[in-house]
Amino acid sequence: MKEFIEKHDKLTHRIFEMTLGILTWSLLTSPIWLGVIYPKAIVYILTFFTVFWSYLAVKHTIGLIRGYKKYKEEEKIDWYDEYKKLDYSVLPDPITLPESKESIRHMILIPAVNEPESVLRESIDSIFNQTFPVNQIVLVYSIEEKYSKETCETIERIVGDRKSKLYKFMMFVHPFGIEGEAIGAAAANRTWGAKHAVEELKSSGENIRNYIFSTIDSDHVLYPQYISRLTHLYLSTPRRDNHYFSTAVHLFDNNLWRVPMMMRIEANAVTMGSLSDWSASKRKLKDTFSSYSSSLQTLIDANYWDVTLGVDDTIFYWRSLFVRNGDFEGVPHYVPYSADAVEGSNYVDSHIRMYKQLLRWGWGAIDFPLSMKEFLKNEKIPRSLKVSWFFKHMERRVILINIVFLITFGFGLVTLVNPYVKQSNFAYSLPDIMSIILTFTLVFLVPGSYLRMKLVKPMPKNWPIYRKALTLMEGPLIMLNLLTYSFIPWVHAQTKMLLGKKMKDLYHTPKVR
Repeated sequence: MKEFIEKHDKLTHRIFEMTLGILTWSLLTSPIWLGVIYPKAIVYILTFFTVFWSYLAVKHTIGLIRGYKKYKEEEKIDWYDEYKKLDYSVLPDPITLPESKESIRHMILIPAVNEPESVLRESIDSIFNQTFPVNQIVLVYSIEEKYSKETCETIERIVGDRKSKLYKFMMFVHPFGIEGEAIGAAAANRTWGAKHAVEELKSSGENIRNYIFSTIDSDHVLYPQYISRLTHLYLSTPRRDNHYFSTAVHLFDNNLWRVPMMMRIEANAVTMGSLSDWSASKRKLKDTFSSYSSSLQTLIDANYWDVTLGVDDTIFYWRSLFVRNGDFEGVPHYVPYSADAVEGSNYVDSHIRMYKQLLRWGWGAIDFPLSMKEFLKNEKIPRSLKVSWFFKHMERRVILINIVFLITFGFGLVTLVNPYVKQSNFAYSLPDIMSIILTFTLVFLVPGSYLRMKLVKPMPKNWPIYRKALTLMEGPLIMLNLLTYSFIPWVHAQTKMLLGKKMKDLYHTPKVR
């Protein structure tokens, strides 16, 4: 199989590129073509999806409750004090440990484009406000060339005299137009900055084993205990080179109450979805997202990011998984950071920017052909992991994207093309059964809405009563989000991939203050 794929790499890649789009459109149109050919089958499919959706609602709620409990538990702990209590002599895998606690270094890589000074300042200040010693942090900025003069000057001004408090401070300018690099995604920018930073560290005689690597976005505001918690988790985790480390609590408090309602619903969906996913299951079949950490050696072994692709976050996971022959997974903690929700210059522009960002996220499906090819080639990766990830892909990329559309409109489409289905015994009671099951799942919106308000910062006190009351509707309106922003851009991206359209010039979401 390895020889065949290597010989026919382009053909194999193209087949896998088309697979998700074919499956998505086959599923979306199944009420029409199955409604004519074999209506009993689509009735059973819709029934299964309705029950499965209820199962997901229960699982999601359990995950949220567990995740919120862990979040509150970790919030109470002084993680820097816990880190200082660690006995170095009993920590696991000493060969991969930093030389000593005093030798530990954090390399924090931040890609930047042309963010406003207030955005950059909030993020930089949060790094200097960490409970972990700042003199053990190497802060690295990698800046796109187009706006580099202004952005470099802004960062220098914000850091100012505090530069001497850091172990090292580095800035690199990523040149525009390097052949083969995708434009718009941060993979090329991150790779440029990380490679140059590693070269500087090696040339100055630094021990790479002392370094914990993290990458965050330029708008990320780290909570004060973030680095202390990460350090404690990193040191106490066995086989640390075979893990990445991530918070389960991705907040969007920077501007959450300033953005339009649909932007807030999408941001909260990311927060709650991540918290639930990390907490609901023991096996962490999750790829990297937004802010994550690993040993610096793992980043080097994975050869950084793929600069040719229009996606960066998830690709780090896949490159690391492959270089570790399938032995690589995430370890969560529950100390948050806060990012910006999508915001435009006005109400309409906010919605347009949201669509463009989610289209870019949908293009992350490019990890499917990459992973499938490697699974077929690499015999060292356990077969059970390959099968598990295949079904995880199907769940994430096909079923979860389309399930709400099918539950909402599927039976109506069936009866539209085949009115006689209503008269059949096997379908007669289906609408009532689906209604009962879906009504039952609405109950689970209550704990979700409650925990959402407990996680995010309080809404502005000067808001009128009616506006505060409207926020209570944002829980049920998640269904509207699932039929629009969590559906259309993702199908759009898969359709482009199906048709062989490339997205080399991707949309960078501007930050607004």
